[in-house]
Amino acid sequence: MSAIFITATGTDIGKTFVAAGLIRHWRAAGRTVEALKPVVTGFDPAAAAASDPGVLLTALGRPVTPAEIDSLAPWRFTAPLSPDMAARRENRPIDFDALIDFSRGAIASAKDIVLIEGIGGLGNPVVAATE
Repeated sequence: MSAIFITATGTDIGKTFVAAGLIRHWRAAGRTVEALKPVVTGFDPAAAAASDPGVLLTALGRPVTPAEIDSLAPWRFTAPLSPDMAARRENRPIDFDALIDFSRGAIASAKDIVLIEGIGGLGNPVVAATE
């Protein structure tokens, strides 16, 4: 089993594009792939299919439903801010221990490949806490 973490130096730099491409490639090669994007900001449920979790679910061949989105991205925030700022704005703090447990649980139960897409850049507090 392999776990791969995708990060980059900023937002809209292509993390989801690369992640979805890798997922499609591995699935075409017969690999079993799971994906996570545990923290998402700027999330609009009305545009879920175009969101990062929606794009990843489509690449995985799974429906873009609230339950599927929740299984892939449980920490979603409306404001397009850094996760700490978006969480503070919505008065919903990110429990870092729960975030780590969620990610490790997915890795432990995976059969083949787990791709985890980070959020924002390397200086992002959520990224720094998970490395």
